[in-house]
Amino acid sequence: FFSSSSTLQVLDLHTLALTMMIRSVTTIASIASVAASRSSSIANNSIRQALRRKSFLSPLTVLSIRGGGAADGEHALDSKSNTREMSSSSTSETKYVKLADPAPGSPFHYAFPVHDLDAAKKFYGDVLGCAEGRSSEKWQDYSLHGHQIVCHWAGNDYRCQDYYNPVDGDDVPVPHMGLALTEEQFHALAERVRAAGIEFIIEPHLRFKGEPGEQWTMFFKDPSGNNLEFKAMTTIDNLFAKYNVVVIALN
Repeated sequence: FFSSSSTLQVLDLHTLALTMMIRSVTTIASIASVAASRSSSIANNSIRQALRRKSFLSPLTVLSIRGGGAADGEHALDSKSNTREMSSSSTSETKYVKLADPAPGSPFHYAFPVHDLDAAKKFYGDVLGCAEGRSSEKWQDYSLHGHQIVCHWAGNDYRCQDYYNPVDGDDVPVPHMGLALTEEQFHALAERVRAAGIEFIIEPHLRFKGEPGEQWTMFFKDPSGNNLEFKAMTTIDNLFAKYNVVVIALN
């Protein structure tokens, strides 16, 4: 029905039409991408303003929002629910909020028994200002300055059994755990604990004065009787200084 010349003209028209369609689709996709990016930026700022708060031992971290859906194993923030969303598979997903970052290097993990999870939450969350992480009806974990501590319910009758050992004139309760803070952090925490009405087992004071291990220290208990010590070396590089304390004290 068509001559070869007419056929070429028709093919040229088809090619031109196809090219214009491709350009139109590309333009629409570009506009949609820009709009999504702007929407993501606005939502990101909204979440930062809504979630930003500070705690003594666990600074809040607000993650950036990523536009578009999350692929398997990738993470994104859900701007509508103000939660961070993780897709572990194409059919299931878990939403969560990240309130603290892990400490640099190798964060330690310490699990201990408590008799009351609500009391533990008030103490570690409100008094010490530790951000809460994962939890269940039987346990809850917290960020202690980026280190993971976990309260495990061990029954209503649990109380820590104390033993004592003399250290520079103090009867130190063991077991105990805590952190080596800066001097500024140490004194701020001491005031926070005192303001909360927590009784000190050993009042904040300076021990090993004039020695390589000179440090501020304080001891107090959580509601289950677990002992905590927080210290601050006056020379942090001497935290692991090796020497015989008794020999130096006698000299």
